[in-house]
Amino acid sequence: MASRREAQSGSRRRTPANFNAQKPSIDPADAFMLLIDHQSGLFKTVGHMPMPELRGCAVALAKIAKLSKLPVNTTASVPKGPNGPMIFEIHENAPHAKSVARRGEIDAWDSPDFVATVKATGCKTVIIAGTITSV
Repeated sequence: MASRREAQSGSRRRTPANFNAQKPSIDPADAFMLLIDHQSGLFKTVGHMPMPELRGCAVALAKIAKLSKLPVNTTASVPKGPNGPMIFEIHENAPHAKSVARRGEIDAWDSPDFVATVKATGCKTVIIAGTITSV
């Protein structure tokens, strides 16, 4: 008989990731972080956690990137519109972060400039975090 939690998740048992018996690690020389749509207006649409906690999570990512010397690219969807600007804490805590402007594309991956920036890194490891679950 499945437990209540298992029934809610739709699975009985989770299989751990296979790292070929190696300790998983991120090589900062071959990785970068994308912080997508961490915008003040979009944060208001998130209902599953309080706003201060959400902001804190975004700040933690920026701090981790800075401490790990990971390159960071940020992008925002219509920052002068209802989505609002990127929260200031991102660039405050990761001053090396580079902002990639979009020309009105809602989906970052529909922006040729954004895609070109990602491809230009040549990195195999991309750490992606965004406000909307479709990221």
